[in-house]
Amino acid sequence: MRSLILCDTTFLKFTDAVQRMEQYQAVLNSMGEVDIIGSISAAEKSYQQSNYDIILVLVDTLAHPMQSFILRALSVKPSVFIVNANHWDLQQLTELLTCGRLTFVPENLVASRLSHIVSLAKVRFITANNSLNEFKKLDDEMKQLKLIAQAKVFLMKQGFSEDKAHQIIQQQAMQKGLTMAQMSAQIIALMRSQTVQPSSRDSAVHETGRLISVQMHVR
Repeated sequence: MRSLILCDTTFLKFTDAVQRMEQYQAVLNSMGEVDIIGSISAAEKSYQQSNYDIILVLVDTLAHPMQSFILRALSVKPSVFIVNANHWDLQQLTELLTCGRLTFVPENLVASRLSHIVSLAKVRFITANNSLNEFKKLDDEMKQLKLIAQAKVFLMKQGFSEDKAHQIIQQQAMQKGLTMAQMSAQIIALMRSQTVQPSSRDSAVHETGRLISVQMHVR
């Protein structure tokens, strides 16, 4: 396991800052390699170049620059974040906690508790990631169903029944090695770009920069 300790100037003003960092480092060293960085810019560069399992953020005041760094990091390459602060803005903290992948420790972080907090933070991170992935999966499925429904509406306006419209999309998708959602997106794009006569039984599908006519027969 590789960890990063990020401590800003507000933390370093404490008289026991060095002692506390040494204690935290000793705990994390028992789990693997540890880097210590004292600025957000350096941390951002190191975060982009390295893979950290744990990021321990030590601040007195959780200010906007640190919050912005954490949000950027979580959006680009999610890792387990543990944030320790004495002062914070509730609205900003709420925004950070909404993602569920961050563990917040208020006020003094006792080194003897750090290993337990790391374990808890990992569980929270995995649980939040699973939930986010599930939400994304459901959202993708809803978007696919919406595309198929829109394509069916376009085809039904050409005189096809709903069952036949579904069959056309399914057959064309199988022939072209596409999903029904991908085929539906092509049909929607085509119908929107062309004026189709109501009595027409002909359509076209745009592939690799050219239009290929596809005859759709009603059984």
